[in-house]
Amino acid sequence: MRIHGIILGIACLLSVGTAQAAEDSLLIKNVTLIDGTGAEPLQHASVLVVGERIALISPSDIKAPRGATVIDGKGKFLMPGIINSHIHLPGGREGSGANRKLVTNIELGTAVLQAMLYSGVTAAYDSGNHDKFILKMREEEHAGRILGSRLYTAIRLLTPAKGYQCCAGALQVTDYDSTVGKVDEMLAQKPDMIKITRERRGMSAESENLELIPLDVMTRLINHIHEAGFRVSVHISDEEVARESIAAGVDALAHPIYLEDASPTFAKLVAAKGLPVSTTMGRVDTDLSVFDRQIFVETLNDEDRADNKSNPMYKTDSARGGFRASLLAKVKKNLRAIYDNGGVLAMGTDRSMGAYVHREMELLSEAGIPNLAVTRMATLNAAIYMGKEKDLGSIERGKLADMLLLSADPVADIRNTVKIDTVILGGKRIDRTKLKVPANEKKK
Repeated sequence: MRIHGIILGIACLLSVGTAQAAEDSLLIKNVTLIDGTGAEPLQHASVLVVGERIALISPSDIKAPRGATVIDGKGKFLMPGIINSHIHLPGGREGSGANRKLVTNIELGTAVLQAMLYSGVTAAYDSGNHDKFILKMREEEHAGRILGSRLYTAIRLLTPAKGYQCCAGALQVTDYDSTVGKVDEMLAQKPDMIKITRERRGMSAESENLELIPLDVMTRLINHIHEAGFRVSVHISDEEVARESIAAGVDALAHPIYLEDASPTFAKLVAAKGLPVSTTMGRVDTDLSVFDRQIFVETLNDEDRADNKSNPMYKTDSARGGFRASLLAKVKKNLRAIYDNGGVLAMGTDRSMGAYVHREMELLSEAGIPNLAVTRMATLNAAIYMGKEKDLGSIERGKLADMLLLSADPVADIRNTVKIDTVILGGKRIDRTKLKVPANEKKK
């Protein structure tokens, strides 16, 4: 498969116009290629980018087109840009609980997208937000008026009227007839994938018996959304509601099972149906020392890091934090079972900061998943989750040239994903020193 792609790439290279090759070409040579497909790393590879897409991959040195920019990758490692399959971009909501209100803070949203790009995240899927805010952010990013990670979105959550996440800009579902017209209005805004919540427990130590969308209503809505040509993910946390959602026809799971050890047959079911699962272990990760790591210091200001370290939802001496901490072993076990059965795990954090992708990959490695497989989860599998795998997620001919050049091997140690030499987005090298992050602000 890889050799076939190389041969096709040579043919593509021969067809590239001289002027375009001279002006828009980037050649990375003599690099160890980790292409995101799960294939073994290819040493001494060359990757040629023409314009914004990958034109040629060669197992050996190639001659650079005249005028091309050349990067010598000796001793370095080239992988696809990281994709986060689960965020909620800050800037659309502020406050918490009954005090949460909707806002449109484009400056904050832009800063977070830049911090993501600085951290090596070249694309992210927003899993539900304030519609006016997130649509404006997507419009600005897609138009190139904002430099940051590529942004995709569910727009608004579909939730029960009095259920989980009901009151944070969600589209509240009561019955089919009163909801379907509102869903059509949202579909006209072209969500990248719809998200429905089916959660009766929540993440609080004391919450339970939350209202659910009636299953027949949810099933009809999913069928309607499919008929319109869109995919559907679902928020779940226990096996019963997960199985109900799968039977209703969802295309992806926004979380693994958290609240219990899943049965052995559940992982087999998810794998057999090819349902991508966003990993989101960050949601129950209570190791607050991560906020002192260099990548967090570089991308979060001191106040934000202090707020994260003091957040009672993650402090193990609080009821809520202790409850979350008790779930991590279950989540690791459940994710490992899906992997062992050949399922599709898509790296996602549910922690909307660029640096957290590196912690999520570390947790996947701790779960016993090989590092090479983790790199696929953070790239191609995450693109599959979003339905964007034709353009994103792997270093293959014809795909968008979103790539990371690392100074150390992530297959040897997944923590090496933080050792970023160069970020490439759409074939263009990003000057990380110009991004709006604390590491650069402190230099001024």
